[in-house]
Amino acid sequence: MGRLPALILGAAVVASCNDPVKPGAGGRSEQIVASNAPSAPNTPTAPSAPSANAEHAPSAPRGALCDTSVAPNARVVPKSAPAFVDATGAVSDRALAAPAGKRAQWISFFASWCGPCKEEFPRIHDFAKRLEASGVPIDVTFISIDDDLRQLTAFFAAQPDAGMKSSYWLKDGPVRTAWLASLKMKSDPPLPEHAIFDAKWRLKCFVSGAIEDGDYAALAQALR
Repeated sequence: MGRLPALILGAAVVASCNDPVKPGAGGRSEQIVASNAPSAPNTPTAPSAPSANAEHAPSAPRGALCDTSVAPNARVVPKSAPAFVDATGAVSDRALAAPAGKRAQWISFFASWCGPCKEEFPRIHDFAKRLEASGVPIDVTFISIDDDLRQLTAFFAAQPDAGMKSSYWLKDGPVRTAWLASLKMKSDPPLPEHAIFDAKWRLKCFVSGAIEDGDYAALAQALR
């Protein structure tokens, strides 16, 4: 009987070590690290959680919105265009539109399993409308880096009528490698990330992490 408390204590310690690690509290720089692990063979009916190799990676809170580790205008988008995918799973070649006139470009990198990405979609569209109204016209382009096309199209299919039904897609391979390298992004980048250009494709702001409500003023200033 004298060993029973020790056995109970040992079991409790083992159980606590096997508890899943909870993601850190959501902050303005909360990100999720992409994973190249293959998805399950069955097509999900809704976006699934990140694979076992993907991890929540909340970073230290950002000070400034725009990444200043690289000089402005230093990042160049490659000429190779990502594929275009719709909710039917059809993949087509659709050139990434060049800036028309004085329109800036906002490229948002996301994945169907990235919670912070999906949470910020409405905010990005709202910011674009506010910029347009303030005299800074801008086009928003979403680019997926999902490894599994089935998971991306399932995400589109699960969206409401007014939700995202298509996007560009960087399939794993040379085109994705060229894009991520040109923007000095990691091969498995933390998501979401944003590259915001002026009308001449000069980088004005690179944001690593989710866009938050209080970021509008800094973003507008970067594009002035």
